Amino acid sequence: MGPINIVLAHRDPALADNLVRSIRKQFCNVATANDLDEIRDTIARVRAPLAIIDLELVNFPQLGELCREFPATAFICTHRLADDAMWSQALAMGAADCCLASDVPKILQASDRYGAATESQVHSAA
Repeated sequence: MGPINIVLAHRDPALADNLVRSIRKQFCNVATANDLDEIRDTIARVRAPLAIIDLELVNFPQLGELCREFPATAFICTHRLADDAMWSQALAMGAADCCLASDVPKILQASDRYGAATESQVHSAA
């Protein structure tokens, strides 16, 4: 699998830096965004098939808009208090997964799973 462009948007700069370091080991190309407008612009600019979005930066209706606007992008949501209800609501909005913001291994696992799935879909469509 070749390099995949990832967009990461997180409210906590320290955790975002940690995620970027971890994700770069798997995907190489990580672009960061700090708000909804930057998320939109960055996904469109880098044609990201995967975005990791902090639900403290976007609310559920905004997440739904992003999922509809970028159907080829898998959205993995994070939140410092993620629970089953938040997971269900994120998936109902179109997200691929929702993880605790501090659970870097699960975020990486979801990123790898959905990034690989998206990459294989892109290659099979070509």
